Amino acid sequence: MMFLTFMFFFMSGGNAPMPVTVGPDGEIRPRVTELDVARKMVDEYKGWMNGTGNWTETSAPAIQPWTLLPERYRYPGHGAQFFPNITGFHRDAALASVNVTDRLTAAHNATHASDLRGDFDWSALATWDMNLKERAVAEGFDLSDPAFAPVDDFAGWHWVKGGATLSSLAHARIGIDADSVDYDFYGLHYIPNGTYGLVARPQGVRIDIREIPRLWPDHHNVTSRIVLGELEKERKVQEDSLLLSDVTPDATPRTTCPVYITLAAPPLPPQASLADIELYSAELRRPTGILASLPRPPQYWHGLGLGGAVVSDQCGVAFELSGGKGVGIDDFWRKSINYAAFATACQLLVLVLLVRQMESTRTPSSLAKVSLWTIVMMGISDSWVFSAHVVVGIMSDNKSSLPMLVPGFLSLCTAVVFGPRYAVLLHRIQAPERVSAAPPARLPATPTPTPGATAGTTSPPDTAAATANAAGDAGPNGVLAELFSSPFVRWLAAAVGLFVLFQVAFLPTVIPFFLAAIYSIWLPQIWRNARRGTSGALNWGFVVGTSAGRMGLPLYAFACPENVLFVKPSAWVWALATWQVVQISVLYAQERFGPAFFLPRSLAPPESYNYHPVLPAGDAESVAGGGPAGPETTCSICMEDVDTRPAPAAEAGASALLGLHGGKKAYALAPCHHLFHTKCLAQWLAIKTICPLCKRSLPPL
Repeated sequence: MMFLTFMFFFMSGGNAPMPVTVGPDGEIRPRVTELDVARKMVDEYKGWMNGTGNWTETSAPAIQPWTLLPERYRYPGHGAQFFPNITGFHRDAALASVNVTDRLTAAHNATHASDLRGDFDWSALATWDMNLKERAVAEGFDLSDPAFAPVDDFAGWHWVKGGATLSSLAHARIGIDADSVDYDFYGLHYIPNGTYGLVARPQGVRIDIREIPRLWPDHHNVTSRIVLGELEKERKVQEDSLLLSDVTPDATPRTTCPVYITLAAPPLPPQASLADIELYSAELRRPTGILASLPRPPQYWHGLGLGGAVVSDQCGVAFELSGGKGVGIDDFWRKSINYAAFATACQLLVLVLLVRQMESTRTPSSLAKVSLWTIVMMGISDSWVFSAHVVVGIMSDNKSSLPMLVPGFLSLCTAVVFGPRYAVLLHRIQAPERVSAAPPARLPATPTPTPGATAGTTSPPDTAAATANAAGDAGPNGVLAELFSSPFVRWLAAAVGLFVLFQVAFLPTVIPFFLAAIYSIWLPQIWRNARRGTSGALNWGFVVGTSAGRMGLPLYAFACPENVLFVKPSAWVWALATWQVVQISVLYAQERFGPAFFLPRSLAPPESYNYHPVLPAGDAESVAGGGPAGPETTCSICMEDVDTRPAPAAEAGASALLGLHGGKKAYALAPCHHLFHTKCLAQWLAIKTICPLCKRSLPPL
């Protein structure tokens, strides 16, 4: 059936465009495809070059950007070699406003300029970030066409395409997108003198590359033939396309100022050679194992670095561009893969330690000590890590896509497989606690006898009180309690909460607070230890290793100055690391000084049972007569004698100073007056919380 569908589709001219289409307001209008636009542009441009067409080239900008290029960036074009390709990313270039009022022509329209600027404040711009890609102009050209002769003229030219983000000073300081605008650019790079001429339009607005030759008055003929070759190439791509796409209308950005850009890359240092740079780049693209032996060549942003000028003559604004730091595309892929390996190691450590913690807490008594909310918060954190890595891995079709999916998969295992399994087990074991902690149900008031009434008669119930009680039960709190008693409602509320959380969790201003919240994972465990009077719920390897593994990614993103995420270092990440150390320190202090050492007496848990009362010295008479320890002094677990003698004063004092639970003795006397070794009873209570002899429930040791 599918085969027949395709056959009839192609036999009926399925690739032929329909003559009309319906507009957004319901009007019928001719359909215009990308192929129509490509053919029209080629025909118009060929006619203009041959002098036979009606299309004419627009006039050059009133202010050419290369005329504003600072003198320090005007390099001699003879006797010097320049960086041939700067494909990659460039960040944190500075923008300085240039007064061009005296250069504006009489035809400049201030009202039109204000309309083009829109509500964007061009005067506040301070930084320039861009990514660009270069390729040889002859790629895809039909060089046999006489229009491209002589082809040797194309040897020193590269096409340049990319995007730039122009940001205000506020954006540069606090990292929000409120005062920034994105532009796409298209242009040419003339390698012999390191100059770039680019035409830029707001993102979503089509760029007409026929404007590019206007930026190259000294190379107008060559650049015109280059543009014609690019138009021919685009037409061929559209003709070979299986399906034709309609022309997308231009977007409506905040500002519509047309921008023209000149960039100047510096020449190679005297000690550097073009061959060394090309060898290093080739090793990054196709590793052969010799990268470590190759000296790292100088980069174009070293020294004076990249400079340029940004001009919008119609809007009457211009800027000088200087400084910044770049990352070559091959170096970027290498860093991306290294980051993916680092993130994989961190998430693998977290996953392995969680599995080991689950294996070490299999019994009900050990599971009762672990905080359910600690595991839930870990799952939320891993879900966030999973979302970030999987989105990047799927949306970016490049060399780092597959490596980015590996830490995402490990986070998925922790957040969806092992974490929920552990949380469900804890929820089931700790369910009796929640039942016992629930408030008792309200009982109906019983009628009371009326004084002086005869026997067997009672006063009528207080109707107002009954009504008040009924109203209280049916009030907002009662309705909510009844509503959330349904498991379906609770799970639905949790899903909606997570959805809303992840919508705002990636906002730059929210990330510090979100990380501070989800990295407070040990607080629920600290509180559970203190309120229940227990400790030792989690293995120390799990606590320390999990904290280190989870802090690895924030430290890389917010502390590494050359991270692949292009996130600026922030001092608050060290406060986050300190917060982790503080939580671990409190857990350690609970082990040494008691679970509730930091709580006031009003919040401290009730005194736990003392398994180590002072017993009188056992002699033959007291043992035979059945002393306080009973006639039997054999441990019922290991079947060996129990030493009930008090420890020497020196040993007891040392134990107390070391915080060893008040200096525990070698014996333990249960509430049922059965005697055990302390070590034996501790191992037994890790499995069952009942006496091995009489099966009576035992309090925590």
